[in-house]
Amino acid sequence: MATSARHSPLSAATNARRNTKTGRKAMPASDFALPKQKAYRIDDAAHARDALARVSQHGTSQEKAQVRRAVARKYPGITQTGTSRKTGKGK
Repeated sequence: MATSARHSPLSAATNARRNTKTGRKAMPASDFALPKQKAYRIDDAAHARDALARVSQHGTSQEKAQVRRAVARKYPGITQTGTSRKTGKGK
């Protein structure tokens, strides 16, 4: 199955399972930008980009800073605007 850079490399079944309450509890805290709350999934690049977008819409300034740091640490190629440094292509 070929995936683009914008889509999750996880299978649809795995991704759906992780979107359930039980599935999120089973995920390691390191897969979230805010691990204590298990908020803003960053288990792959697509979810990391989405976390940046969601926190910019709904997060506090502290949450925004924490999510940006977590994404930069785990995916250094993703800039804060959601573009890739390697390709230069954005949203």
